[in-house]
Amino acid sequence: MSAIIVFGASCLDYIAQVNHFPQPDEKLRTNSLTICGGGNAGNTATCLSRLGIKLKLVTKIGNDLNGEKILQGFQEEKNIDTSLILIRSTVTSQLTYIIVDIESKTRTCLYSANNEQVLIDDINPQWLNEINFIHFDSRSTEAAVRLATLAKEKSILCSLDIERERPFISELIPLMDYIITTENYSRNVCKDSTLIHTAVRFLATCRFVIITCGENGSILVEKFNKTSFDEVKKNADHESIVIQEIMRMNEEDFVVWKCSAWPIESKDIIDTTGSGDAFIGGIIYGLLTKEVWSRDQLLRFASYIATCKLKGIGARSSLPYVSDIDMNWFS
Repeated sequence: MSAIIVFGASCLDYIAQVNHFPQPDEKLRTNSLTICGGGNAGNTATCLSRLGIKLKLVTKIGNDLNGEKILQGFQEEKNIDTSLILIRSTVTSQLTYIIVDIESKTRTCLYSANNEQVLIDDINPQWLNEINFIHFDSRSTEAAVRLATLAKEKSILCSLDIERERPFISELIPLMDYIITTENYSRNVCKDSTLIHTAVRFLATCRFVIITCGENGSILVEKFNKTSFDEVKKNADHESIVIQEIMRMNEEDFVVWKCSAWPIESKDIIDTTGSGDAFIGGIIYGLLTKEVWSRDQLLRFASYIATCKLKGIGARSSLPYVSDIDMNWFS
């Protein structure tokens, strides 16, 4: 299989577990403090590596101690090619301070000041040699537009993770084949009345849209066609955590797949940091290696990977290896 590129942010996470989120002026003792790799692109790259996908990571870090730790984390992963990681002495490596609330099972992220991202001048067209897929995490968006434009010229498939509104994001979206976003983005940025409206907005130019909804699972929306109709009929009668519907909007039919979160006991949820990145890793793995999978199988697998992540502190400690997964669960 040709390598893929994962493009975006990587950082070092400082994670403090506390019994409850502090009130103003309150002093709290942490239950634990963990330092580990983070950043959306870095987390998704690590997930894919452990699922056996060979990839090249494009990210920018500083020539500093934290940058060394970030780089070392990727070098320890078997399938991550670090040759495209940009190390600059003028850049300070990104840090994220994360407060994990044990009581509410939530996390709060505090980011260090903005640093130089990947720039247009950093982009090298030769990166795309022998590449068949690129995933973007919606950081360094101006440079991402340049790389995605080059990718389209070579018919390279692209996916995009959208968490919030950023400069140049409106130029990046039409270049994507697959879009994964969040319920918060739909409600707070798009201001749409339903998640389906957000998905249909993006479907003008892409193949499908996934919207993640935290503990309520996810939905996948695509334009109706004969193939998707066959999948609905095939999966409608057997027990599954996925429900399929056909909806009509603006005089056009769409297939909506609603997937509940993979079951997990509350006591087993350690940290939600990076669960969305793990979900995306599961989606990309299915797209690249399981062409025969229905949307039902794709969503259930990604949901499972995200749930595995919940069982460990930080974004990467409990990401599963492909050898440890019983693929019969998704057949």
